[in-house]
Amino acid sequence: MGQAEGTTRAPIGAILAIVGGALLAVGSFLSWAQVSGGGTSVSAKGVDGSDGYITLVAGLVALVAGALMMKQAKRLFAVLALLAGLVGGGIGVYDALTAKDSVLDAAAEEIAPQFDASVDEVRTLLDQAIDSGDLSISISLGLYIVIGGGVLALVGGALSMRGGSTVEPAASGSTSGFATPMAASPGPSSMPATQPAGPPMPTTPPAGPSSMPATPPAEPPAPGGSEGSG
Repeated sequence: MGQAEGTTRAPIGAILAIVGGALLAVGSFLSWAQVSGGGTSVSAKGVDGSDGYITLVAGLVALVAGALMMKQAKRLFAVLALLAGLVGGGIGVYDALTAKDSVLDAAAEEIAPQFDASVDEVRTLLDQAIDSGDLSISISLGLYIVIGGGVLALVGGALSMRGGSTVEPAASGSTSGFATPMAASPGPSSMPATQPAGPPMPTTPPAGPSSMPATPPAEPPAPGGSEGSG
């Protein structure tokens, strides 16, 4: 049952790693947050900053590792998928918690060329607008997709690590499976060392011609002997 369960877990983990890697890569190109106010809105994509490229690379690593695990369940591929999901999902969670700073930085870089101003000046104006309530920041769907992809890749790598330990030794297990029946079946070398005892031999030989009495029996006296004596 353990070997069959391991062979089931490994493909599931590989599929989760592939799906998670694809979500990480796709989510990196989508909008992570949106700044709206004054009737206008500005979206910040993941690839607008360095974090988006990190999640993109993490997604590609998880995708390739999952594809390789479909062909051969190796612990190395599972570790790569797990690390990729941990890095990509961790960055997504971090950016969701610090969305204000990351979005304002991306928005300042995008807006500054339009107003012919420096990034620092635009960032200062955006901070003032946020504090006064003129602007609002909301997390977009792309960041949630990145976080979800990271979780799937992480779970897929963990499942593949558990399944790989039971799938890989299958060949050696099949070899050892023949050892027990072979040892149980008696072979020529397992014959008893001593032959079974036969019927007991008699301790004294049966009576034969050699068992005749040593002295012959006394013969009767001849009839003429009484006359000679008289």
